[in-house]
Amino acid sequence: GVTFDPQPALQQGELDLVMTSDILPRSGLHYSPMFDFEVRLVLAPDHPLAGKPHIEPEDLSDETLLIYPVQRQRLDIWRHFLQPAGVNPALKNVDNTLLLIQMVSARMGIAALPHWVVESFERQGLVVTKTLGDGLWSRLYAAVRDGEQRQAVTEAFIRSARQHACDHLPFVRDAARPGATGAKALAAGV
Repeated sequence: GVTFDPQPALQQGELDLVMTSDILPRSGLHYSPMFDFEVRLVLAPDHPLAGKPHIEPEDLSDETLLIYPVQRQRLDIWRHFLQPAGVNPALKNVDNTLLLIQMVSARMGIAALPHWVVESFERQGLVVTKTLGDGLWSRLYAAVRDGEQRQAVTEAFIRSARQHACDHLPFVRDAARPGATGAKALAAGV
């Protein structure tokens, strides 16, 4: 499938802001931390791994990992969980989240997604999520061209988006205040 890499489009002026967890060194871009989120393994409720309290890399060696059409080096589960353990499961590209969730629910594969993305599907009983190792956390950034982060409109947008995310998304932590958690995360006991 065709992949779109937004950061080069941002560098070339085709986009004004990109939300990303990937930092490109020496890119001429400025990255403002937004929030931290846990990447969880997403499984069908009747999947054999669904009964485990947490997942180790070796548990995934014979699985098909459903991923968005991006290079695997950009995937947190690959860089920080599978690759260090030398585990290389089969990969299958899926273009959108809803289709990916349906495929997981039908036991056509497993996925690794931010907990806040799949929480509503988990509440409906379509999928279950499991902790990867001791917990795999990542940070989301708002990327803009270097220098533009000081523009009043950009500062206001980033501040507002960070606050809204931390107030309304479950299972996130404010990256600007590492000890703080979003309101829904606190209500959920996270």
